[in-house]
Amino acid sequence: MLNKEQEIQKILRGKFVDGPKLLMDENSTGINNFSGNNKSAYYELYGPSSIFRLIIMEPSDNLYTNQFVGKNHLLFLLIEEEQVKGGFVSLKQNILSEFIKTFSHLREEQVEELYLLWDRYGSNHYHNLIAAD
Repeated sequence: MLNKEQEIQKILRGKFVDGPKLLMDENSTGINNFSGNNKSAYYELYGPSSIFRLIIMEPSDNLYTNQFVGKNHLLFLLIEEEQVKGGFVSLKQNILSEFIKTFSHLREEQVEELYLLWDRYGSNHYHNLIAAD
């Protein structure tokens, strides 16, 4: 059963995900796989010591949770072993401090690595998606 599921995942990945090595540098860090558009995107970010599977979603302009979340926020969800953890990140604040709050379950060096990958690769790629819309 597991082999069949792996084969299905392989077919879906080949059909819907851009990559591998979509935007990698000479040190094999960067965006290895990507799928999505300006409303929601999936990234596999490869760092020197970790691989992050990240879903980015843009909330509606008038989303209200326990606080107002609008156009200056993105929802960052980190996929880890059958779990999804994350939260809203304000683009008007210091992104690193927002990542530290959002991904409090990660070690400090992991959060910094994720932030650097997002800052160097993901952010520009995602903003190009928005501009293309």
